[in-house]
Amino acid sequence: MRVGALVLRYRKDPRFIISVPLVILAVTSLVYYLIEQAKELSPEALNNQLLLFVLANINLLLIVGILFVLLRGIVKLVLERQRGLIGSRFRTKLVLTYIATSLFPVVILFLVATDLLRVSIDRWFTTPVAVILRNSERIAQMAQDQAADTAAGAAREIASSTDARDAAKIDPVLAHVRQFHNVDLVSVYRGGILIKAQADPRAPIHEVADPSSRFFEEVARKGRAVKIDIVLSGKWIRTGIPFGDQVAIAGVFIPSTMSRMIDESIIAHQNFQQLSSARQRLKASQTMLFLAVTLAILFGTLWTSIYASRRITIPIKALAEATARLAEGEVGHRVELEATDEVGRLIDSFNDMSGQLAQQRRQLTETNRFMATVLESVGTGIIAFSDDLHLLSINRAALQMLHLDPFVGAAALSGTATAEGSGRHTLREILRGDLEPVALALNELTSRRARSREVALIVGGELRYLELSAARLGSGAGWVLAMEDSTQLVQAQKLAAWNEAARRIAHEIKNPLTPIQLSAERIAKKFGEGEPAILEGCQTIVSEVSQLKRMVDEFSRFARMPAVHLRHAQLAEILQQAASLYRDLKPNVTIGVDVATDIELLMDPEQIRRAVGNLLKNAVEATESGEIRVSARRAPHRVVIEVADPGRGVPDSDKEKLFLPYFSTKARGTGLGLAIVHRIVRDHDGQIHVHDNHPRGTRFEIELPA
Repeated sequence: MRVGALVLRYRKDPRFIISVPLVILAVTSLVYYLIEQAKELSPEALNNQLLLFVLANINLLLIVGILFVLLRGIVKLVLERQRGLIGSRFRTKLVLTYIATSLFPVVILFLVATDLLRVSIDRWFTTPVAVILRNSERIAQMAQDQAADTAAGAAREIASSTDARDAAKIDPVLAHVRQFHNVDLVSVYRGGILIKAQADPRAPIHEVADPSSRFFEEVARKGRAVKIDIVLSGKWIRTGIPFGDQVAIAGVFIPSTMSRMIDESIIAHQNFQQLSSARQRLKASQTMLFLAVTLAILFGTLWTSIYASRRITIPIKALAEATARLAEGEVGHRVELEATDEVGRLIDSFNDMSGQLAQQRRQLTETNRFMATVLESVGTGIIAFSDDLHLLSINRAALQMLHLDPFVGAAALSGTATAEGSGRHTLREILRGDLEPVALALNELTSRRARSREVALIVGGELRYLELSAARLGSGAGWVLAMEDSTQLVQAQKLAAWNEAARRIAHEIKNPLTPIQLSAERIAKKFGEGEPAILEGCQTIVSEVSQLKRMVDEFSRFARMPAVHLRHAQLAEILQQAASLYRDLKPNVTIGVDVATDIELLMDPEQIRRAVGNLLKNAVEATESGEIRVSARRAPHRVVIEVADPGRGVPDSDKEKLFLPYFSTKARGTGLGLAIVHRIVRDHDGQIHVHDNHPRGTRFEIELPA
């Protein structure tokens, strides 16, 4: 497990990849060397065998390595094609084309070269060469054997001579034997010690040592022994024959020239025999070498084809990926590859196109942001929707006019569900309930039955008048609905009409009221004594005339509202003064004021005090018990004044008419109080709204510009 982990860890390390084959080669070569050395080969033959083995192993490792790289490249191509990677099909076709183009001539070259090599090797070991070497070796061996036989004959003659046992007579015997047998050395030894010896003066007798004790033991054991000594000048061949307790030794000296020729012939024949036995191995080694070269050529072809294909497919792949990212919306993405051919020109064109798209998107974004800012800033409500009434866009003014939650509009735009869990995706689902009149008008506008429509609806407890108009989008795939809030315009028109009516009523009614009142008083004075019915009728006439005068005075005041005199004033002081007038009107009703002392407005203090006082008067009359709250707070670009009471409240059906002149929920009311309040607020460029107070009662809000 640990070896496997180490292999996985270092499998991509070049040092590991190179070291492992070298170690395997060294170990196998050492084992082979030891095996061959046990066969007692000559050093030259052993070196030749080892060299052939090493070359064969090197070729085998090269073949395995090249085959691995080839198969690895082919497998990678197959896997890339199966995965559908961009450029894999083109790369596979190009690689197959390159390999097919080079495979045929390379295989032919391999077969021809291999066959030629086999024939050449067979010719090396033809019969004439073998015969020559074999005969040379036999001649050399025969010469060496003949020298040994000559020495043996001389030694045998010495041993057979009776005079050789006598030390006084041995010299003539040795001289006769040396001359007759033409040997270079004759000698007699007893117990391994030289007794007598004669030698040719020209022979280098000084270069050869006395035989060893092992030689004498072999002579005694076998009856004959041959000893070959190689000296500096040549080679000595000595043969020993025993006789009695002595040993006769004769030797022949072969000069170095002849000795070298004999040895070389013998060694050449031995090497030839060993090389001939390794003929098949030599053929296999050379065949493997050619196979390695062939595979190397194929590998070069594969690598060249892969490299050439990558020069094309990598830029194409980068272009395809960049195109996909561009299609996903990542405009401005560039291909960071350098190329000098047509592919490079294509990359440059793509980068230019992507840059232009990014610039156009930035311009479009800026334009959209500008249009969105404009739409959010205008007071006209704008709603864009498709033909199937799916909401495309809605601005803030439209949300405020329809009292829609901004989150509801965002949910409708994105098609997600609202907080209550209902997915509102179309205008038909949004414009329900109180907004049903808008949906009906929208249906008429989109069906071309009308060009504009005015609708009245109650949203947030307030009566709203909206002017609607619709137009087709420029592409014709939807509609744009424009909504103008004409509530204030309608109210202003109604107030103007009531002002004119009040002025005429005050003029037409006020003139005859005084004569009627005087006439009734005179009748009562002249005929009322003793006539209770006449007196009561005259008093009723006078009382009603007084009530009519009061109403006429209210009409006059409403018709002739004083001009607004604006100045900077503290709002807290005005609200406190207005509240102090109504604090103790009812025993169980209190008035609380909550306003910051630093709020200062440009206003008419008297009219604002009158408006707030009128609201407080109505609140006190509507409240039986509890606290009426008067507060003021800052808001963006405005100040909001609130008067909230815990009274009986105002029905939703009356809220739309609450600020109209002569509408009152009180039995004896003139209906001009809230109309005057509305007029004062409008003269200050403000707005007034009425809402339900929680948990009960009514809440009035006055918004004044700050």
